[in-house]
Amino acid sequence: MPALVELEEMEKKETSKPKDDKISLGKRLMLEELEREFTSSESAFFSRFDRLNVQDLSELRRNLDKVSKRTILVKHTFAKKILAKMKLSDAERFLEGATLVTLGAKEPQLVSKTLVEFMKGRENIELRGMILDGKTFDGIFIKELARLPSRKELLTAVAIGMKSPITAFVMTLNGILQSFVVVLNEIQKKKAQEA
Repeated sequence: MPALVELEEMEKKETSKPKDDKISLGKRLMLEELEREFTSSESAFFSRFDRLNVQDLSELRRNLDKVSKRTILVKHTFAKKILAKMKLSDAERFLEGATLVTLGAKEPQLVSKTLVEFMKGRENIELRGMILDGKTFDGIFIKELARLPSRKELLTAVAIGMKSPITAFVMTLNGILQSFVVVLNEIQKKKAQEA
C-alpha cells in the first residue's frame, strides 16, 4: 500500500502545478526513466528507420540486446528535454522520423558493428549519429567505429604478441640446454673411453 500512497501524493503534486508546466504522471515517470538510462550510458546511438517491418525490428532488437544495454524507440519531445538537460542540444539533429536509440555500457564498437551489419541490404534504416563520452558524432563515425577491433580482439592480439617473443626465448633456451646436454654426454663418453 505505501506505493499507492506515494502515487496519490505525486498526483496531488501534479494537480497543484501551473498549467504550462503540467505533465502527466505517466509521462513524467517515463521521462525520468529515460533520463536515468541516458545519463548512466557511456554511448547512445541514434538510428532513423522508415517502414521497417516488425520482423526486422525484432531481429535488430534481439541482435542489439546481446551487445548493448537497451534499445528504445523514443519520442522526440522526451529526447530533446533529456539532451538539453545533458547539455547536448546539438544531438537534436539526430532526431528525425522514427528514432531508435541504442544505449551502450561498454565497447561501442560492438554496437556499431551490429548496426552496420544489420543495415547491409536495407535502405529503410539510417545511422544518424551517436553520443560518446559527452561528444556528438555523425553516422559516418559509427561506420568507421565498426571497422575497429573490439576490446576482446585487441587483448587477444596483445597476448599473442607477448607470447611470441616469450615462446622464441623458451625455444632458444631449450636449444641451448639440449646442446649443453649433448656436449656433456660426449665428454662423459670420451672420458669413459680414455679410462
